[in-house]
Amino acid sequence: MSENYPKTSVYFQDESRFGMITHNGKMLTAKGVKPICRFQQVFQSTWLYGVFSPLTGDHFMLEFPTCDSDCFQGFLDLFSERKPDELLIIVLDNATFHKAKKLVVPSNIRLIFLPPYAPELNPAEKMWQKFKRAFSNNMFERCC
Repeated sequence: MSENYPKTSVYFQDESRFGMITHNGKMLTAKGVKPICRFQQVFQSTWLYGVFSPLTGDHFMLEFPTCDSDCFQGFLDLFSERKPDELLIIVLDNATFHKAKKLVVPSNIRLIFLPPYAPELNPAEKMWQKFKRAFSNNMFERCC
């Protein structure tokens, strides 16, 4: 399997939606004082696709407008091009578009699927929590 590749790396993959709806998070205030946070209800969002290596810390992320097989194909193609001489083992969930019949997995990528309904087995989920915590209690300007 890896005879054509001098190096093999393992990554965990996931995608997450980032939107403009304000997410309330914890805040520090004086005892008895209820924190006040501005809030916006805007239904505009984008998707981040990412792979993360818990062994080396290497990562690769791309932004896409939707979460579907076409965007996933683009993500795989660009990740493959980034490391053409490396065998990339990607561990991911069982989302329908990860297994689409029209998907063409690049020759230097192998997909390994986690058991169904087990997000706790995917360390990439923790990365999204970290990013989203930084966006809590914030409002952002509409971009388009």
